[in-house]
Amino acid sequence: MQTLESEGGLIMGYCYSDWRHKKLTVEREDGQFLFNYGESEINLANNLKDTAIQLREGASDEKDMAIRYIEHLTSLLENGKLEVKWNIS
Repeated sequence: MQTLESEGGLIMGYCYSDWRHKKLTVEREDGQFLFNYGESEINLANNLKDTAIQLREGASDEKDMAIRYIEHLTSLLENGKLEVKWNIS
């Protein structure tokens, strides 16, 4: 467990031994669940799959939404709000 001090109090991060699934959660000291990194990665992968389908098969409005999503991810990467890392095992 990793504990960090923040404005709202302590924040605890838990990294489980099942590292292959990248299960990391973050909680406040009062036990309030904040974030699950493994779940977020799965959701991002599913969104990218859906985006590819929309670009291939979607109507023009779906294609436009897919392009906007890709542009949004590009902006997050450029601004440092999203990072891509590879695990080498």
